[in-house]
Amino acid sequence: MSITLNKFLKESGYFTVKLNFLKTKHYSLRAEINGISGKFILDTGASNSCICTSLENKFNVITTNNVEKASSATSEISNTKISENNTIQIGKWKNKIHIISFDMSHINQTLGEKEIELVDGIIGADILKKSKAILDYKSNKLYLKIKI
Repeated sequence: MSITLNKFLKESGYFTVKLNFLKTKHYSLRAEINGISGKFILDTGASNSCICTSLENKFNVITTNNVEKASSATSEISNTKISENNTIQIGKWKNKIHIISFDMSHINQTLGEKEIELVDGIIGADILKKSKAILDYKSNKLYLKIKI
């Protein structure tokens, strides 16, 4: 008798988060930063999770200037800020994170042009690694491991 991926992962301490597949071929999901819910793009190529600078107050994030510059697939991003000791919760998974803040207006402009709901930030590889994430492209689900 064979076991399904879903059953195997659930028995191994994982739970699922349903992902929304956007017209841009990105995934989006809901997450909470410091107890405040927001909409985020899942970006496996982003090294750090980020929020838009204009939303620092919304998420109760206190930032300091970041000496490191960030880059995206299309350009270098200057004027980044960093905030330490924040909480993130995605479904049942919760942890402490540092979060990067930068002007994401160019990202939301592109989403708006395609009539896609704007996002508050990006969930990056830092969270995916901490949560031992598994992305199931076939079922559009993200599996995160709950600490046991």
